[in-house]
Amino acid sequence: MRSATAAGLATGLLAAVPAAAGAAESPARCRDVTVPVSLSQGQAAQYRIWGRLCTPAERPAGTVQVLVSGLNYSHVYWDFPFQPGHYSYARHANSAGYATFDLDRIGIGRSSHPAGSEVTLESNAHTVHQVVAALRGGAIAGRRFATVMLVGHSYGSEIAKLEAATYRDVDALVLTGSAHAISPTTERLLAQLGQPVDQVPRLAAEVPAGDSGYVTVQDVQRPEFMYNAADADPRVIARDIATKETNTFGELMTIGDADAPGVTGRITVPVLVGDGAGDRLACAPDATDCSSAATLAAAERPFYPHARLDAVVVPHAGHAINLHRNAALAYRSIIAWTKRVLAARVPAMQDPPGNPR
Repeated sequence: MRSATAAGLATGLLAAVPAAAGAAESPARCRDVTVPVSLSQGQAAQYRIWGRLCTPAERPAGTVQVLVSGLNYSHVYWDFPFQPGHYSYARHANSAGYATFDLDRIGIGRSSHPAGSEVTLESNAHTVHQVVAALRGGAIAGRRFATVMLVGHSYGSEIAKLEAATYRDVDALVLTGSAHAISPTTERLLAQLGQPVDQVPRLAAEVPAGDSGYVTVQDVQRPEFMYNAADADPRVIARDIATKETNTFGELMTIGDADAPGVTGRITVPVLVGDGAGDRLACAPDATDCSSAATLAAAERPFYPHARLDAVVVPHAGHAINLHRNAALAYRSIIAWTKRVLAARVPAMQDPPGNPR
C-alpha cells in the first residue's frame, strides 16, 4: 500500500508482568514487557514499546523472532484470540523451539502513541532496532539472544526491510504480505476506505486527543481486501474486524521508503518472502507473479543482490495469510526455512555479564 491509501488507512526492561490468562495453554512461558525507546537517534527514550516475550517451556532458545504487524493490526495478528492452536503463529514458533517477541508497534495498542506525524516508517524501524538491541543485550529476557530475526506482515515487512538495511543487526528476515510490485488498482480502492478514529471509541481512547494524524479503516476493508473469503472462517473475520487498530498519515506517506533504490540492496542476511496466492495487493494481475514460489522469488531477487532470497506461496490465502484456514501451511513453511538457514548459526542463549545462569 503506497501513498494512494492515505485516505484509507535508554535500552532496558522497564516492566515485566505475567501474560494474560490463557497463556498457560501455550507451549511457552510468556510475560508482558515494555521497552523504553526514542523515535530517532539522539532523542531521549521517552516512549515505550509493549510486547509479549514467549520462550519455549521445555528448553532454552538461542533464537528470538520479533513479530511486526501491518497497518491497522496489533500483536493480535501473530497470536490470534480464536482457536490459537490453529491461528497463532507465535505458538507454532514456540513449539518449534523459537522464542517470540510479539510487539505492538509504536502508535499501536499498548505501546506509546506519539503525535501521528512522528509515527513513520523510519521511527517504526528505529524503535524495532532498539527492541533488537535489548534482546541481544539481555535487557528483556535476562539473557542474551545470540540470534534475532524479524518476521513481518505487510507494513511490518516494510519496517523489517528498512530496519535490516539501516542497522544491520538481525540474522534473517521473513517478509509476508510483501512484494516490490503492488497492485495500483487495489491501492486506489483501499484509498476510499478510510475512517476517522473518533468514530471508533475504543481507538479514539488510545490516540492523543485531537490528533487527526491517526486514522483507521472501515470494517469492509477486512473481508474485501485482507481475505480470500472462500478460505476463511467468518468467525475469524468478525474477530479481526473487532480488534482492528490504527495507522497514521506519517506511516502512509513514508511507506515506499524501504523500496527506494539501493535500500534492500544493503541487506545481506537470508530473506524469505511469503504471500498468499489470492493476495489482492501483492499477487494481483497488475502486481507480482505469484503463480509459484519460483516466479515470486524471480520477481524479488533483483532487489536483494547480496542476500539469499527464497519464497513461498500459500495456495488460496489472501493478504492476511495468518488468518486463513490453511495458515498452518504458511507457519510450517516459515519454520522449516528458518531451521535450514539458521541451523549452523544458532549458539545457545547466553547470559549477560553479571547475570550468571
